[in-house]
Amino acid sequence: MEEELEMINRFKRDIAKDADILSEQRDKADEDMRFIYVDGGQWENFLEKEFQGRARLQFDYASQVKNKFVGEYSLSRLGVEYEPDDDATTDDDAELLNGIYRADFRDNSGREAVENAIDECATCGFGAYGMLTEYRDEEDPENELQKTVWRPIHNAYNTVFYDMSARRADKQDARWVTELTPYTRDAFKDEFGDIDPTSAYVPQDRSYLNENGSANEVYVATRYEIVKKKESVFIYNNLASGQVEYYDKDDHELIKDELSKSETHRFVKERKIINKKVMMSRFTGKEYIEKPREIAGKCLPIVPMYAYRAYINGVEYYFGLVRPIKDACRAFNVQMNQLVENAASAGQEVPIFGREQIEAQDVAALWADKNNKPFLYVDPLTDGDGNIVSAGPIGYNKPPMLDQSTSALLEIIPNFLREITGGAPQDTLDPDASGKAINAMIKQRNLTTQTIRQNIEKSFIAAGNLYQSIASDIYNRKQIIRTLGRDGTEGKETLLKVVADEKTGRLIEANTLRGKKFRAHADVGPQYSSMKEQTVEDLKGMTDALRGTASGEKYMDVIVSTMLDNIGGVGMGPLKEFNRKQMMLQGLVEPQTDEEKQWLAEATQPQEDPNQKLMEAAAAQQMAEAKNLQASSIDKIASAEKKAAETQEIFADIQNSQSKLQMERNKSLFEIRQSILGQAQRLN
Repeated sequence: MEEELEMINRFKRDIAKDADILSEQRDKADEDMRFIYVDGGQWENFLEKEFQGRARLQFDYASQVKNKFVGEYSLSRLGVEYEPDDDATTDDDAELLNGIYRADFRDNSGREAVENAIDECATCGFGAYGMLTEYRDEEDPENELQKTVWRPIHNAYNTVFYDMSARRADKQDARWVTELTPYTRDAFKDEFGDIDPTSAYVPQDRSYLNENGSANEVYVATRYEIVKKKESVFIYNNLASGQVEYYDKDDHELIKDELSKSETHRFVKERKIINKKVMMSRFTGKEYIEKPREIAGKCLPIVPMYAYRAYINGVEYYFGLVRPIKDACRAFNVQMNQLVENAASAGQEVPIFGREQIEAQDVAALWADKNNKPFLYVDPLTDGDGNIVSAGPIGYNKPPMLDQSTSALLEIIPNFLREITGGAPQDTLDPDASGKAINAMIKQRNLTTQTIRQNIEKSFIAAGNLYQSIASDIYNRKQIIRTLGRDGTEGKETLLKVVADEKTGRLIEANTLRGKKFRAHADVGPQYSSMKEQTVEDLKGMTDALRGTASGEKYMDVIVSTMLDNIGGVGMGPLKEFNRKQMMLQGLVEPQTDEEKQWLAEATQPQEDPNQKLMEAAAAQQMAEAKNLQASSIDKIASAEKKAAETQEIFADIQNSQSKLQMERNKSLFEIRQSILGQAQRLN
């Protein structure tokens, strides 16, 4: 218990050091966020005594600038793309990982988390989001399959503290990072029961300016730490499979005798490697909620995002789009509020008459409510003889004139804001300008925020490396997983399925991320609606340019197919399905799912000529008829032969009968003759 408490105290000291060194930056970031999101935030700690009881209207220019950047980003959102990073990793492996990443990002709150980070990054200069794992089915205790989920981190400038020694913008050189999660005391009790509700660390913020402050919140700390350990690895060549096999020290001790006797394994070398793992722990100021345990991945699971950033005298400084224009916005508010007050208090010009010119009883009351009266009174002017000198109004009560300084500021400040921000959203382009001129103007405006875009790209690359390390750990068993193509096509893949190797014929594992190496880079992500609309418009322009040209006609079928593939609408399913099959047959797109691969394999089998089929069918029919005729003839011949044999047999029987009859007749005649001869001899 004492060791655990000592470790918690060490973690708390790390939080204090990491947070305190950035206390000034965190306070300014909090002020930036309140400046545009809290009512009256632009007047907080600014001329509060001077404007006490006066109008304090807000003319919010800062929000427009921030919203303009976020809106421009939404039209060309970034995403992560993977490429093979060694010879053992193929393009198919990279496409598999890309498909899994897109599906997870879409289905598991990726967009929500990233957009929150970008909004805070553009506002105050720093944002962050988390990437962790969850069980696919938390209600099934036997289901060990996991998925990657994204978590938005609100007010990351005041709840995420990286190792103070880290210098990289993506913080991949940090040894640890701590995230603070605030709970109300009731919520803490419901979540953690009887655990002591002492905050691990209480960050300083500007909640004292708000009646609904966070003084009663309990902050729970979650610490992620990278632990590195040097280990020995034993490398063998497997001659049977042609693969290189690695065994750590413990596994090698168990099977080294078998490997030495194996005829297919050859020892290569022993090598020292650095094994990285990420440990997570959760604690309050007094005890652990979760003791340190290993989690999936090899990187810290919180991704930082900066707008503008620099190191000065060993201290990190950052800011967003709001901080550089806060002073100008405040000055503009002061001038505009002064104009409003003048307009409200001065009213219109009021003529002044003598008392004798217009009947009145209470002159003092009229002057006290002068802004609601059409005229006012004064005593008439007379000469020495008592004659009235002025016959009409003797003057006018005019509203105060705008002084030159105020007029100049009302022109200078908006121009200054437009200069440093590249224009406000209401600025419009010249409709008569050429396309090149418009594109050049847009690029020039975007240069003011290009640094933010580049830093966001660094964040996406870090997120890509993090996701890859997590995916390699959790997608390591046979399962069916959803994928998403770059064009929005959904699919399913079976991980670790066994197939026959095309070269060797041996059975191997396909669709696996184990042992694969990828390189992540940031690219325009799958913002399908806007990208497809732009693609269709571009292709329409191409058809107009190529139509009628000798070389252009050969592209028309491809252009039309691509347009159909990108057009959206109700009832387009059958047409798009037919068009996709045609594009696969033409080799314009690759099959994405197992069903498409099977269909393409069947569709590309050699097809026989229909006329040839008819001729073969006719020939087969004739052969059958001939065989039938031949069989019939044979039957008839056999029947005739049988009948002939039967006839011959009958004839033979008749002949035999006739012969017997003749013999009997001859015998009878002979006997008669002998009898007559005998009688004749007796008579003689």
